[in-house]
Amino acid sequence: MPLTSDGKEFDGTKGGLRWKKIAASLRDDIRGRRVQPGKQLMTEVDLAVRFGVSRSTIRRGLAELEKEGLIRIEHGRGIFIAEDVITYALGERTRWTENMERSHLSWRRTVLGSAIEEADSSVRRNLDLAFGADVVCIDTASEIDGRPMSVGRSYYPAERFPGLDEMLSRDPSPTKAFRAFGIFDYTRKTTWIVSRLPTTREAHLLRIAKTRPVLQTEKIDVDPEGRPISYGIVCYCGDRIQLAVE
Repeated sequence: MPLTSDGKEFDGTKGGLRWKKIAASLRDDIRGRRVQPGKQLMTEVDLAVRFGVSRSTIRRGLAELEKEGLIRIEHGRGIFIAEDVITYALGERTRWTENMERSHLSWRRTVLGSAIEEADSSVRRNLDLAFGADVVCIDTASEIDGRPMSVGRSYYPAERFPGLDEMLSRDPSPTKAFRAFGIFDYTRKTTWIVSRLPTTREAHLLRIAKTRPVLQTEKIDVDPEGRPISYGIVCYCGDRIQLAVE
């Protein structure tokens, strides 16, 4: 990197090394709780005025804070102070509603779409279905305190659960829907967890950059007799949630 006449690094912007001082100042505000988690930070224009530098200098400082996980930049919405991560428990009886009630935050889960289709080889294997069997496919999204948290797709044996798609469109709780079919309890057989980059669609729905990792869970739930009743893949914003295996 080029040096200035006094031997210091020069970053090529009007602000010179000031982006580091700007990042340090905002970092102190965030860690000192002078700005609260989840709150929106002032715009790039306002920050440029506050610090008396160009927007390019501000962007470089913000990029550093985003890399550290202290802020999140949502394109089209603004700059937000990162919240404390939410703990999502994975155990023998993993339930979305119970996990959300533990967080004491406002939450919502919605059905984005549904379809009946022939199961592919992966879905057949995980649901123990015969070749040519149909499944109910449900796409969902969730948010906490107005922030996108996850997107996913779940598969259910169509022959065993006729009309399940209509039930879930009215109330996206599988636990409640299963009761209509005489299933009052079910357990988690397997959960696989992996970190990866989001697809274009996932990044759009989660309002994150395509370079920000997501946590993916792939799971199988079974009824009391051990028969698979659902298979699903969900991806979560990696910096907004931590998965606790119980």
